[in-house]
Amino acid sequence: MTRRHCSYIAIGSNIEPLRNIPRALRLLSRLPQSRLTAVSGWYRTRPWGLEAQAEFVNLVVALETALAPLPLLASTQDIERRLQRVRLQKNGPRTIDLDILLYDAQVVAEPDLRIPHPGLLERDFMLEPLLDIAPDALHPQQQQPLAALRHRIRHRQIIQRLPDQISTTSYCSCV
Repeated sequence: MTRRHCSYIAIGSNIEPLRNIPRALRLLSRLPQSRLTAVSGWYRTRPWGLEAQAEFVNLVVALETALAPLPLLASTQDIERRLQRVRLQKNGPRTIDLDILLYDAQVVAEPDLRIPHPGLLERDFMLEPLLDIAPDALHPQQQQPLAALRHRIRHRQIIQRLPDQISTTSYCSCV
């Protein structure tokens, strides 16, 4: 039997987010040997890095998958391409952004992929939605609960949690 892994993926959009995020969720749910097990609340957030652009909507999903980290990255990048993500400028506007935050308790250091995501402890729009669906998750390098590390975030980007769009009652139990 193929081993299943629990990954947490951040989703963000500031170009038609209420159209593009559901499309990304559908495409993620169709990945081979994978299934969505939880969806966080949706958050309206200020832009990170490049502030002269529209606000974002951000959330995090739990994806149970048999895909290894690099094939999972290739799959998320394929979804970004299918949803017409264009990378014209760093931190610029985007139809969709998919970032792998955690993958089991693994630490991955590849040229194109770092897990845990390097911005996880700097960006509340990643950490807070993650804690919605994985309140007991540990940081794989620091071996501390992520909830205990949230005080490290200096700049708050979250403006508000949006009314529930999707049920968040299913939790991934693999972390």
